[in-house]
Amino acid sequence: MKPAIANFMIHVDEPLSEAEMASLADTVCTSRCVTSACVSANDPHLMLVSYDSDCTTARDIVEQVRSRGVHAEAVGL
Repeated sequence: MKPAIANFMIHVDEPLSEAEMASLADTVCTSRCVTSACVSANDPHLMLVSYDSDCTTARDIVEQVRSRGVHAEAVGL
């Protein structure tokens, strides 16, 4: 069965460095349910996440980001 790929955007409230945002995206990608996490070059406080919605939820992914001590929320749902 094909995965049910969904996309959403995470807005990070704090100003993080480029390296910190890249590290955060890498952390999100460690989930077996996430297919990609990309930080916007034009808006470095935004991260586009693609994931298998049969495997996890956007809420769970945002909670993973928050568990790193970052204030963030899902946008564009």
